[in-house]
Amino acid sequence: MEPIHLSDYLAPDSIELSLKSKSKDQVLEELVGMLPIDPNSRGIALELVLSREKLGSTGIGKGIAIPHVRSTIFPNIILAYGRSDKGIAFDSVDQGLVHHFFLVASPPIDPSNLYHPILAKIVQLVRLAKNRKKLVEIDSKAELLNLIDELTA
Repeated sequence: MEPIHLSDYLAPDSIELSLKSKSKDQVLEELVGMLPIDPNSRGIALELVLSREKLGSTGIGKGIAIPHVRSTIFPNIILAYGRSDKGIAFDSVDQGLVHHFFLVASPPIDPSNLYHPILAKIVQLVRLAKNRKKLVEIDSKAELLNLIDELTA
């Protein structure tokens, strides 16, 4: 299998290094708003993400959340990344504030079969404290794209 590069699924327009949101619902709306999808589908996408969150928080602890959703409104797998310097209460498993958000959106049936491997790559990226520190230190979208490929190679 070819190596997975997260940057292949994350467009620069889908990156925000200074989120404006102050609540869980706001950050999910901000992330969905960055996805390269039909603007008429954004409301449905947000409803789906919020519904998924009600099943259980995707805040995995250590300042990280990986909200994810599958729907026919997504023609292929796409990602959005947002960073909040202040942090957002997100009902994380450790009850801590979340600073890094990786939204994964996918069609329900993914012909590439990469949905779970991409989620695993994100976990690989954020599991080490030194990598989370590097995410805090980046200053540009280009740096983020380079960093995530370097750290998950």
